[in-house]
Amino acid sequence: MALNVKALSRTGTSDRGSRNQANHYVYSTPDAAATLNAAGYFNDAATKFNLKKGDRIFCSVAVDGTPAMLNLIVTNVATGVVTVDDGVA
Repeated sequence: MALNVKALSRTGTSDRGSRNQANHYVYSTPDAAATLNAAGYFNDAATKFNLKKGDRIFCSVAVDGTPAMLNLIVTNVATGVVTVDDGVA
């Protein structure tokens, strides 16, 4: 499936000093974790939410099946292409 922008909400901002802030978001979806990890899944949110490197997205995935938690960090946003990482090697 594709990103449901209405299911993504900013919950807070942490100030890292010198006007360098990281935003925190929550997202709930029936999609599997692997789908969200794919480069470009969050592209539609790049402009609407001004996603940037260091932003965090706390996700509830597979909510229609066996729900699971997925914590993502935005590692790059270039020309509207959003790349995320879950920190799992």
